[in-house]
Parts: sequence; C-alpha cells; structure tokens
Amino acid sequence: MFRNHKRITIQILKYVIGCGLIFCIIKSLLVGDENKEIPKFNDLEKLLITTDVENSKRLLTVRNTCQKYNLGMYKNPNKPSAFKHPPAPQYSVFYILRSRDLSYCPIYKAGSTTWIYNLCLLMNVREEELNSGKEQISTIARKAIPELEFPEADEALRATKKLLVVRHPFERLLSAYRDKLENSVAGREHGTLHFYRKYGSKIVEKYRETNFMPPGEDLVIRRNGEPPPAGIEPTFREFVQYLIHTDLANYGDDHWMPYYLYCTPCAIDYDILAKVETLWQDQIYTIHKLHLEDVIKPRWRHSGGYQNASKIYFGQLNRELVQKFYEKFKLDFELFDYSPDDYYQYATAS
Repeated sequence: MFRNHKRITIQILKYVIGCGLIFCIIKSLLVGDENKEIPKFNDLEKLLITTDVENSKRLLTVRNTCQKYNLGMYKNPNKPSAFKHPPAPQYSVFYILRSRDLSYCPIYKAGSTTWIYNLCLLMNVREEELNSGKEQISTIARKAIPELEFPEADEALRATKKLLVVRHPFERLLSAYRDKLENSVAGREHGTLHFYRKYGSKIVEKYRETNFMPPGEDLVIRRNGEPPPAGIEPTFREFVQYLIHTDLANYGDDHWMPYYLYCTPCAIDYDILAKVETLWQDQIYTIHKLHLEDVIKPRWRHSGGYQNASKIYFGQLNRELVQKFYEKFKLDFELFDYSPDDYYQYATAS
C-alpha cells in the first residue's frame, strides 16, 4: 500500500511539473520580449533619438512613394495614377482613443494583437478578461472602443496621433495563410473552418491542377500537438495564385488586403510608423511619444512562429510566381521599404 501511495505521489509530481513546464513555454511564446529590460537614462535617450530619426525616414519614404504614384492626398487630378486607390480612409477599421491622443489602424498578422491588447489596457479593461480566452481580443476591444463614423471619425483622426504597424508583406501573407487556411481541422475556435468554406474551398476549386501532388514534407511545417489537415485545404502555392489573380480591394479579406488599401497611408498623415521587425524599440518610442510609460509597457502578445517558415513555404513557388506575387504587392513593398530579393532564392519549384 505504501508503494502504491508513493507511486501515485510521484505521478502527481510529474504531472504538476509537466503542467508547469507547459505553462512556462506557452507564457514565453506569448509574451516574448515583455520581460526584456527597458533602457534607462542615457541609453533610453539614445534609443528614442535613433528611433525618432528612423521614424522620420519611414514617413518620408511613404510620402515620396505616394507622390511618385500620384495617390491619395498627393494626387494630381491632371495626372494618371498607377494604382487603384480608395477615395477615403476606412474609418471603421480604426481604434480611436481621443482621451489618449491615439488612433491605430490594425493590420492583422502585423503585431495587431500586441497593440489591441495595449489599447484595451488604456481603456481600463482588466488583464484577467483579456487573458481569459472567452472572447477574441478584437471583440473585447470593440466593446471598449466603438467604431466612429464620418465625419466624427475624420475629425478624431486629425486631432490624434496616428499609429501604423507593418511587417514584411510576404511574411505577413504567409502567416495569414498558415493561421487561416492551411489547416481547416485545427484552430476552429479561431475561424479556420469558416475561412475554408468562404475562401479555401473556392481557391482549391479554381487553382488545383488535375495532376495535383501535395507538397513534400520538406515544404510544409506541421505544428506539434495539432491534428493534421484534412487534405482539402489550399496549398501555399494555390493561395499565392489566388492572391495574384484576385481583385483584393473588392474580394479580399482583411488578413491579406494590401496595406495601401486597408490603412490608406497615402490618404492619412501617420505620425508613427512601426515595424514588426523592430517592434520592441518601436513600442518604447511610441509609448514615450504618447506619454504612456506609466500606463503600458512594451509587450509581445503573439505565439512564436517558425523562424524559417518562409524558406520552407516559398520552396513551393518558382521565381516567376514570386515575381508576380511581388508585383501584386509592389506598392506595399515600396511604401515601407521592404525587399523581395531573398525570397527569389527560396523559390525552388519548377
């Protein structure tokens, strides 16, 4: 009996330790740099100055590109525009906090969860509610920060500092594919089945070849602990073909709509342009510029991605397809000074 009791005790301890380890791993994936020490005194001042200079360069690149292609508020009506551009901003997508002098356009798969989380904290939403998992964080945020309509939204945008966070376009689009379309079995609480029915099934119907062969195991990433895809989902190659041939302004989803259409940087004079690639320092800069350092801190509210995912998935494409993919999102690349060069090297398919 004593031995049985001892065995049960050991099993319980193993279970507790295992759960603790899993919790630590999940927490580290979610918060990332959240516990990274923020620079102080001279180091902080240097970071703020350096980031301010970089921010000015980024904003200038946006303005020059908008002027180059004759778009938005830089448009000369006597000259043609190279791209189809919305006549006005999408006011309804913004989170506008007049009490905090901040307006934010959330580009999904580009640090949006991090900043929506921050906005909720600014609106006194409790972290327990944000972390409970009972509702999507965007749903909680919309309850705390209702949409504003024109002309109130236009006036509020003009009166507040405007924040935009972007990411390398190819990385964002690959992330959207993996999160929403790659596996219709896993993640249904996040809408994967809905995305399959609305987009995935139609992509497969239109772009799947008669002699279709699924990508090799070296061209996909399977997440540990998730059920495998059903085999009916679009491949990354098929998703790219869909993006290339679709009028995304009218038929796309927010998760893969081009930046210039969704957050209209040629129609809005943004004050802060952050990037996922430099999100930690850009958050520090933004928080200090808005005088919010006593309320929120830099954080990373995203699950960790596979570091070399693009090298793997772009292996499903050939260089010609990468070129067409780039041309489809060329304006986003130029507006935010990103390069497609590395991705041509990843393309190995015939």
